[in-house]
Amino acid sequence: MIVHIIVNALPLTGLLTGISRYVRCLYSQIQRFPGIRVSYFVGRKTLPEMPVQAEPHLWMRRTEQAWKLPDTVVFGGRTVQWLNFERLLRKAARRNHYNLYHETGFVPAALTDIPVIYTLHDLSLIKHSDKHPRERVWFFKLFFRRRMPYAVHVITVSEFMRNEIIEDLKIHPDAITVIHEAPDPHFYPRSPEKLNRLLEQRTWPRDYILFVGTLEPRKNIELLITALSRMANKVPLILAGWQGWGDKHWLNEINKLGLKKQIYFANYVDEEALACLYSGAYAFVYPSLYEGFGLPVLEAMACGCPVICSQVASMPEVAGDAALYCSPHDPDELAHRIDAVIEDSSLRSQLMERGIQRARQFSWQKSAEQTINLFASLIENHRAEQHQ
Repeated sequence: MIVHIIVNALPLTGLLTGISRYVRCLYSQIQRFPGIRVSYFVGRKTLPEMPVQAEPHLWMRRTEQAWKLPDTVVFGGRTVQWLNFERLLRKAARRNHYNLYHETGFVPAALTDIPVIYTLHDLSLIKHSDKHPRERVWFFKLFFRRRMPYAVHVITVSEFMRNEIIEDLKIHPDAITVIHEAPDPHFYPRSPEKLNRLLEQRTWPRDYILFVGTLEPRKNIELLITALSRMANKVPLILAGWQGWGDKHWLNEINKLGLKKQIYFANYVDEEALACLYSGAYAFVYPSLYEGFGLPVLEAMACGCPVICSQVASMPEVAGDAALYCSPHDPDELAHRIDAVIEDSSLRSQLMERGIQRARQFSWQKSAEQTINLFASLIENHRAEQHQ
């Protein structure tokens, strides 16, 4: 029997970060399983193959231009687009024999013909709404509670998130399954030769600490900047990630603290450059205030990079004993952790080895197997209900 899955593939048409990486890595494995057929729904059409990722710089320019519009205009456009997306999805579901719809977007779609499975990565739009654009928060508030009843089951990415969903959304524990994410197989240690070529091409420093992620408020860049000013070792910081949304008050702090020559903005970088940056850093530093999983932590570990991250949310669950932890509110503690890794080569080696071993405990093949088994169980339950 062929199981035919239709998945929201819109995240695949943006930057390869966050949700888009989740969808691409997961379905690169799922579509290899015998007896599984996947259709990728992008709104106006359904594709037999994954859609092509957006050209990064063009996508970033368009997104940044949209954010310059009034919030009411963006909210209205997003709402109309979503309602049209749902209408076209229902039309596609009636015309084809899909067994299940996998929702990967912000909210579940209003669809009743087939089971809707919803992957919920975090509750930041509820817990940290001030860290998101207003129009995104408005959209979420309008649709989230109204659409949650359409989801017959929730997949989430950590036990931390499962507990939050149970507590904050009052969803029954049996309706939630934890399936961990994993580092993309592309992330593994790169040779010094490849790293040096990259650093020479981009005129980046040879010794550095690294942050990877969209430069948005939730990522807590301001704390990292303050910690950098208090370190004993004046090692440069490379920030790899596109500018994203939100005021960058910390940019003023860079000048005030005299750190302008110590900080390098790499912006969004491709997969190979990112793996090289991870491989060559003294440490990957991730002082995020909130994560549902924290995939960059495992990416860094897979590349043999020592990790220093916040001791909150999902990060201890993901990093285990393979990272150094710090409070996301204490810049002195973070500065001390970074100095320790820079100065102590045995500590660096220990973190590198532990990190590589920790990253190996997660794989997209395992995640895909768990997802397929869950899908099969839910499809069987749906069929049984129809025959009652």
